[in-house]
Amino acid sequence: MKAIILAAGRGSRLQMLTAECPKALVPINGATLLERMIAALRRTEVSEIGIVVGYRGAMLEGFADKSFQNVRWAQTGIMTSLTCADSWLSQEPCIISYSDIFYESSLVSDLIQHPGDIVVGYDPAAVDLWRQRFDEPLADLENFYIRNGRVRVIGKRAKNLERLNGQYMGIFKITPKGWRALKEQLNLLPPAIRDEIDMTSLLNALINVNFPIAGVATYAPWGEVDCPSDIGLYERIYPEL
Repeated sequence: MKAIILAAGRGSRLQMLTAECPKALVPINGATLLERMIAALRRTEVSEIGIVVGYRGAMLEGFADKSFQNVRWAQTGIMTSLTCADSWLSQEPCIISYSDIFYESSLVSDLIQHPGDIVVGYDPAAVDLWRQRFDEPLADLENFYIRNGRVRVIGKRAKNLERLNGQYMGIFKITPKGWRALKEQLNLLPPAIRDEIDMTSLLNALINVNFPIAGVATYAPWGEVDCPSDIGLYERIYPEL
């Protein structure tokens, strides 16, 4: 099992925190997000870690075992970054992680052990966390509905809490079969849309053609760092990090 960290983007919502460095190097309690991710991955069955770089990519050299370059990072989105690691994704199952999150190794192990071809990590208690992050959580929460272990809806801004029983965390496992299915949906799109489409929209397209996407829940500490205020919040609620 390999892992791929998607770290090509700048993370402009973090404002001055990423003016001089990639968002993966933003620190929480003295350790960067990238250091926390790599430590969590190394404690599991992951044998090799790759990182897709773009914005100030030289600063990320040496953290992972292999680097992939998204030379069009400024004009493209997360799916273009993921395709840069096609050589790994086509050969064996991989854990995919966004670079602006942190999580526990127990979640990674649960994702690895699940037999599904695409298995996303999610937080059933995310609404409580989002209430601490935002005055109005629905201003940022995305749709996520899972039933009997299978994700039924994912992505796009949630309008109410009725069809929301968790939140996708930005980490998932994908097998070569799952990767082929994801690429098939991606290749159906016009090039301009393909460059900009977000991950959850593409996952939702798979759901709409009945490709099974499973979910693994976690209640362990985790966080998504989207704005500067997130740093202080996580340092306050997770002082043990």
